[in-house]
Amino acid sequence: MTLPDLPFDPVVIVDGLAYVSGQIATDAESELVAQGRVGAEVDVDTAIRCAEACARNVLRQLEQVPGGLDGVERLVKLTVFVAAGPGFDRPHVVANGASEVLLAALGERGRHARSAIGVASLPLGSPVEVEAIVRLATPTA
Repeated sequence: MTLPDLPFDPVVIVDGLAYVSGQIATDAESELVAQGRVGAEVDVDTAIRCAEACARNVLRQLEQVPGGLDGVERLVKLTVFVAAGPGFDRPHVVANGASEVLLAALGERGRHARSAIGVASLPLGSPVEVEAIVRLATPTA
């Protein structure tokens, strides 16, 4: 899947904080891991794999900031959006997939505050989208 040029930046750095735009559940080839709503077309285990893919995409974006992943002082806040089917009330379970990937990659620097939110739909039908706020060790712009 090729995404068009976007009218926003994947990461914006302000006062030492990197704001990572929402990352959908695509694999290394930019193909969606799954498509649909969790609890309807997508089961929880698949949604967790989607959240993991989103977290890996957050890490890919952070590799591009000054200092790369070594320049990450602390993951401050993670917001996980889950496309929820009728009655699905476990976005926090899905969000754990993203949290666990980031903790594994960043160690204690990956501990974070988090929100897990059920929504009606997400871009391109992705079941999960993750955005992050990160404090950089060497503040820039």
